[in-house]
Amino acid sequence: MEPQESENHQTQAPHMTTGEITLPRSLIHKMEGNTLSLLLEPGTEALHRVDTIWWIEQLRLTIEPGWSTISRPPIHSFQMASMRTVTQDHRRIRSILPGLVSDHLPNYPSMNSMKLLIWNCCGAGNNTFKRNLRELLRTHKPEILVLMETKVSFSSLGNFFNNLGFSASTVVDPIGRMGGIWLLWDTAHVNVRTSSVSNQHIHATIHKEDYEEWVLSAVYASLNPTTREALWEELEMTASNMNQPWLVAGDFNDFTDHTERRSFTPTHNFTRAQRFRERINNCNLMDLGSVGPRLTWTNNRQGLANTMERLDRAMSNAQWRTLFPEGTVRTLPRTYSH
Repeated sequence: MEPQESENHQTQAPHMTTGEITLPRSLIHKMEGNTLSLLLEPGTEALHRVDTIWWIEQLRLTIEPGWSTISRPPIHSFQMASMRTVTQDHRRIRSILPGLVSDHLPNYPSMNSMKLLIWNCCGAGNNTFKRNLRELLRTHKPEILVLMETKVSFSSLGNFFNNLGFSASTVVDPIGRMGGIWLLWDTAHVNVRTSSVSNQHIHATIHKEDYEEWVLSAVYASLNPTTREALWEELEMTASNMNQPWLVAGDFNDFTDHTERRSFTPTHNFTRAQRFRERINNCNLMDLGSVGPRLTWTNNRQGLANTMERLDRAMSNAQWRTLFPEGTVRTLPRTYSH
């Protein structure tokens, strides 16, 4: 183990970083001036989003191992500090922006602050779903919510979503207990204009103040191959006329290659996977990847009968990726599925 690692992060122009620091309970942390010190036990994780008062052009991150006592396990010490004092930052900014007379910086939006929650909930008509959704919303605070495979009609939930702050919606109800796509949003933060719907998709234009408009296609692909082909024909037609940033996300009921499937049953269809890749390429979409569990679906069987696949993903065109260069996809644990 190296005694110390240091890393400098530099930017070419002044910027402000906004956000939060999320720390696990087991973490010891201390803030002194412009320096944040963290003591992180092995096996724990922490997400650090540094909220600075003034624009900083250089940030130093120092990581060094250490031990608090002989009896305790080793801990890593993290320190993040600006390379200049606040006074030096003030002087630097005023040399670039001579018209700035206030100590308060202009409020520029953080382009990664818009949140969407997309959930194949496998049924929305029970108390477990309601309890889990409340917890998801409290934890992640999305402005747009997409629910798939709802198995019940939207009207059966009454004012449930209104009470959660999602007062507007576009709904494709399931046929019997098959399918269902619900797109809901918080009108206090975002405007959504739906352009087309089917049993497998909802196309909508998303508008938020200070953001460029972009298009969302929420997808829940059919298990039937012929019906699924009709979805991709629709997506390819949409792609041929698309001149805006475009995000396509949801459950595609397909995977691209053998690395996205784990099973002891050798039923991998290489032709089907190749066709799926061709469809993605025809739409000029790029896979955004994800953080968290890679395989998103399981047949819930035990032992040698278990199969897991990556059926859920988010893809975008180049314009959307340029608009949200720091946009990330996080796959949540299956704790919330039922």
